[in-house]
Amino acid sequence: MSPFVPPRFIDIYTASSRTGEDVNIMGVVTDHMPISKSKGTDWTCTFSLADYTRGTLGQIGEEGLKVRLFKTIASELPQIQGTGDVVVLRNVKVKEWAGIILAISTYGSNWTVIPAASIPVKAPSSQALQLQYTKVPKAPPLSRVEMLYAIELCNSNDRELYKSTAPEPAPTTTSTYSGSPATKERIDKFSLIKDLQIDTYRDLAGQIVKSFPKNDRVELYLTDYTGNNLLWNYDLEYSEGAREGDEYGYIPRNNENQKWPGPWGKQTLTVTLWPPHSYFAQSNIKVDDFVHLRNVHIKWSKDAKIEGVLHSDRRYPERIDVIVLKNCEEDDQIKDVLRRKKDYWSKHKKRGPESDTVGKGTKRKSPEDGKQLSKTQARKKRKQEREQAARSDNSSANKENEQERPIEKKPIPETTKQDLNPNIRCSHHTISPRPLTAIKSLDHHQNTTPAGNTYTLPFQNIKSRATVKIVNFFPPDLVDFAVPYPKKREYDVLSDVSDEPTSSGDDQTMPSQTAADDGRRWEWRFALTLEDALASKSRNGERERLKVYVTGADAECLLKLDAENLKTNAGALAALREKLFLLWGDLEERKVDERKVLEDGNDNKGLEPKGKAGGEEVKGRAFQCCLKEYGIKVRKRRDGGDDGGWDQDRDGERLGGEDEEDWTWERRWRMWGCTII
Repeated sequence: MSPFVPPRFIDIYTASSRTGEDVNIMGVVTDHMPISKSKGTDWTCTFSLADYTRGTLGQIGEEGLKVRLFKTIASELPQIQGTGDVVVLRNVKVKEWAGIILAISTYGSNWTVIPAASIPVKAPSSQALQLQYTKVPKAPPLSRVEMLYAIELCNSNDRELYKSTAPEPAPTTTSTYSGSPATKERIDKFSLIKDLQIDTYRDLAGQIVKSFPKNDRVELYLTDYTGNNLLWNYDLEYSEGAREGDEYGYIPRNNENQKWPGPWGKQTLTVTLWPPHSYFAQSNIKVDDFVHLRNVHIKWSKDAKIEGVLHSDRRYPERIDVIVLKNCEEDDQIKDVLRRKKDYWSKHKKRGPESDTVGKGTKRKSPEDGKQLSKTQARKKRKQEREQAARSDNSSANKENEQERPIEKKPIPETTKQDLNPNIRCSHHTISPRPLTAIKSLDHHQNTTPAGNTYTLPFQNIKSRATVKIVNFFPPDLVDFAVPYPKKREYDVLSDVSDEPTSSGDDQTMPSQTAADDGRRWEWRFALTLEDALASKSRNGERERLKVYVTGADAECLLKLDAENLKTNAGALAALREKLFLLWGDLEERKVDERKVLEDGNDNKGLEPKGKAGGEEVKGRAFQCCLKEYGIKVRKRRDGGDDGGWDQDRDGERLGGEDEEDWTWERRWRMWGCTII
């Protein structure tokens, strides 16, 4: 039977699920590494702990919870004498790093080490119990319950399997660390691109220039703004490595995006990721991200250039060796990349390869560039052109015959009578659309507990398709469809970057920062009222309706426009108005007319608004869209009032108190997967 965990401690299995929390744990050491220098200024100690709930001694990959402690002085780290030692940790934070759960030391952490040599095989029957152990000064003395639990942990394995690196146990009963333990400098595998050599394994840090999938692999184009003569020489017109879409041609290619964005020359390394790293990269890595790549194999490519390959780890096959940096302030290596990037673009004012400092070399061209066709290939090409011209002539003649021939009207099936908007494309066309009544229904939200109690979930993350018309939108003015929010500039993490505006001579246009960047970024955020286009009218003459929100990437997919300040950019506002006219017809004009009637009152008696005020049906054409359900926490309305469903704050939260009972879940829907063509 497993012993009871001491008070204020939790077992290792439970601690592994408390990501982001500070925990107190006790465990027996199953694996440990010598104290070594970290990549920064601290010293680090890494070991694994196991107990009755998790971890097995001597089994690779199942050692238990990995612990990593940091201190500026090496002597203050726990002096582990071998496997079998019991370590008591207080106030360590559980984090996930590269797919592995770790316990990391914080400022308030403390620890105690009980050597296996000082732990008896069986606890003494008398009340007097004292074990020899070492601890940091701020760690409290061990209680009797904690000592008994340490004895149980140490004897939970065959003690003959324990390996000790120290012949004698600690000499004192309760002491602090004195003297420096044996330390070992960690092999630094980090390398700049300029220092890469063949048949080595290196850790890399840099920025993603291009990324695209290739079957179950992902190819990353990584740069740290250092040059290597064994790399490809990329110039402004290079397009093969910057290809868009997919390799089968289903996704259209953007020729403008095929130009190499820089840096030019021999400064970009191709790294191929294999599973499981490729699966992580497909979902988490995008262009301009800063990443760390661990244990990349540097080798020759088929074209006699160096490239990187990242396979799975044999010892930890599920570990992800790709880290995406969201905050670069605490990473010195990424800061160095940013400094080199800033210097690079300050020298390339014209953003071209003419003044590149990297040596010129063989350019990687498309197979069609400068290739002379043989006689057989030229004859085959002429034959294909003649056949294509003949097919076009036949198709023109057939069209003329069809125009002269009387058109035979065939009955339209009931399911295809709906006239869908040809300007709208919706994804997941194999999924049948559902009526809005079924989407809003709570039938799928009923759940039953094992005890037989039935309850209703406030929302579920369900995705659906529907055939709808747009009958209303919010905000009422199109200029408010794009909203700003502060954007942190890329170079703000550098302490040597001044907050003062640069002079005209130093103001360079960089790939991630345009000249018009005022420190704010704009995003689309608006809402639509959808009406079921297939459902029959109810008794009051209306069809089922649903309010949906459109924002972020979903709005960019719909509009194919980048959000910007519509109040100052008349051209962008006109482009948005034209796009939305294809989506909802003259809905905006009718809303403007209705607003004029309400504002002018009796002054414009002859002005009748279009739409419902004029007794007309909604004229917008129906289209199919994807809807996804989600939930947010909102404050309960004590007055029972209704805001019409339009919340003007970003998160849709009503203002109020902080008590949990004052808040409730609200179901909402977002429109996605549609594009105006």
